[in-house]
Amino acid sequence: MTDRIIRLVWLPILLVAGILAQALPLQAEPGDATALPAPRFTGQLDSLMEVPLEELFQITVTSPAKKEQPLYKAASAIYVITGDDLRRTGATSVQEALRLVPGMMVAQIDSASWAISARGFNNRFANKLQVMIDGRSLYTPLFAGVFWDEVDLIMEDIERVEVIRGPGAALWGVNAVNGVINIITKTAHRTQGSQVSVGGGTMVQNIDSFRYGTQVNPETSYRVWGKYVQRAPLDTMQGMDGVDDYRVGRGGFRLDWDRTPADTFTFAGNYYDGALERRSLNGFVSFTPPQGGVLRDNWKIDGGMFLARWKHRLNADSDFSLQFYYNRQHRRTFQVEDVTIDTYDLDFQHRFRMTPGQELTWGIGQRFYDDSFENTLGFQFDPDRRLSYITSAFVQDEIRLVPDRWTLTVGSKFSFNNYTGFEYQPSARLLWTPNPKHTVWGAVSRAVRIPSRADDSLRVNQPPPAGPATLALIGQNGFESEDLLAFELGYRVQPQPSLWIDIATFMNFYENLRTLEQGAAFVEPTPAPAHAVVPFLFRNRKSGYTYGVETALNWSPLDWWRFKTAFTWFDMNLKLEPGSRDAVLSQEEHVDPAYQFNLRSHIDLPHKFEFDQMLYYVDSISSNGMKMKGYTRVDLRLGWRPMQSLELSVVGRNLLDPHHLEFATGTAQTTDLSLIERSVFGQVIWRY
Repeated sequence: MTDRIIRLVWLPILLVAGILAQALPLQAEPGDATALPAPRFTGQLDSLMEVPLEELFQITVTSPAKKEQPLYKAASAIYVITGDDLRRTGATSVQEALRLVPGMMVAQIDSASWAISARGFNNRFANKLQVMIDGRSLYTPLFAGVFWDEVDLIMEDIERVEVIRGPGAALWGVNAVNGVINIITKTAHRTQGSQVSVGGGTMVQNIDSFRYGTQVNPETSYRVWGKYVQRAPLDTMQGMDGVDDYRVGRGGFRLDWDRTPADTFTFAGNYYDGALERRSLNGFVSFTPPQGGVLRDNWKIDGGMFLARWKHRLNADSDFSLQFYYNRQHRRTFQVEDVTIDTYDLDFQHRFRMTPGQELTWGIGQRFYDDSFENTLGFQFDPDRRLSYITSAFVQDEIRLVPDRWTLTVGSKFSFNNYTGFEYQPSARLLWTPNPKHTVWGAVSRAVRIPSRADDSLRVNQPPPAGPATLALIGQNGFESEDLLAFELGYRVQPQPSLWIDIATFMNFYENLRTLEQGAAFVEPTPAPAHAVVPFLFRNRKSGYTYGVETALNWSPLDWWRFKTAFTWFDMNLKLEPGSRDAVLSQEEHVDPAYQFNLRSHIDLPHKFEFDQMLYYVDSISSNGMKMKGYTRVDLRLGWRPMQSLELSVVGRNLLDPHHLEFATGTAQTTDLSLIERSVFGQVIWRY
């Protein structure tokens, strides 16, 4: 097994590194521009749209180290989705755009629901991925994941999306286990004037938005915006008409105040309200036969947030920030009649240079979750209201062992929560940058996924397949955190201005993974009538490892033609502890494709026309005796910008097949299996 891992995981990166090292000099020649420090991308171009490829290698990113740094100096597997990527692929949501990233597992479940994870363990309730908007966590304590049907922005307001595959827990805390996604929006200073966007098509019936931004004075700008989205119901694999339509409206504001050159303030907020029609395949309706039935209902979702942030620059090598946000999530579904989650988060961070070759960043944070549930017969939480908390602190020391060559970064996150108490998540990262064209990095990290409300106190009653007893999935007080020990190695190179390559490999070791163990049957007297229950209990009786290779390549063979490609190879091996009778092992081990590939070609045509072609391949998966075929998808986009203020585009998606299935496994499948159909979408954007 060890030899196999070495051959499949480590040799490809070493082989490519060796070839390129022979082809390119590691030391810059006298007079070579690469001998100078890498310039920081100033952002003068519109949100990284149409950024020259030679500058992409040095654009500024903030997520890997909680500070601004050139991408080539990031000692992590980071991929940046630029504003140009969002526009040229015709993505109507961030969820769609995440398909572009190597190492990301993305599957659309229905019109509004997604299964999204990094480096495995993908399902509707994926719980090892930290997702943020401008540093504000979207994590829900209900299942330790993200309600993707609540995530939507005006796409033109997104500056970039920074995606880290691999642990980010040393900085971003618990649940940043397999990856971190940070959606970074434009400042109000960069969204001046008015914009109206109208779009529609077959799967996405309507996406209409407006935005108005203005300047109060030279230091203060704000914008207000609104958006309405309606997505059509999708036909099901069972041959029924879909009942998964999605209708959500939202609006918000952002104000940026540069009080002084050293002090900046940001205030932002939003509110959303919508309805999602759903149908349960086998909902629990009674403790007497018939216990199950098909439920059809309109889900209601609404909520909002407010954020305030102050950044202060002490000098060129020191700054601090203070951020507070409040977030409310409110949902009414056939699963839980009424759920409200209020999140309060306060975060402080300070960065300073201790010595000429050493920079320290530290911070403290406090987060509270106040949740309440109106239970149903099928879904119950005990207690039905709880105040949870995470108290945290982190420290990170960046040591320049050899200036402009070797950098060692060590640090850890320390936290205390009401489920498992004290947790620590250290990380060590070594970076070698012989010059700005070459980056080699390695990392060793520990991360944990703390229990959610579902792990601790959820009960789900399900109708039995046969017999009188009720099946009950029951969370357990005392459920432990899931542990990850990760080893990573990566290499980036820009052999010529028009080409750059990024390769990352990893091996992850997991302990205390969640299992579902059958317990002893018992008779429950209430609610009447007395009934037999077969319990399935959450335990930590599974371990295993994953490993893989992720590559990305950008190439501009001509000024008007650009290629981008990404490839992922992934493997997972899990095992149960002696005595375990886990009921879902086969699902988790086989829900992720072994191979994924995408290739994009972007062509600038005469008269300001644009022609974009996207090819996606996702390998087949097999779980619970059901095989889901792999699929190849082709998308085409034709855009036209006759003037700076006007843009028209039409996008055809899934053009090879009338439909395909992207998701059919995982726990708690509550809707019909929806088919992702061939579709067309057109859009007009007018700025004035």
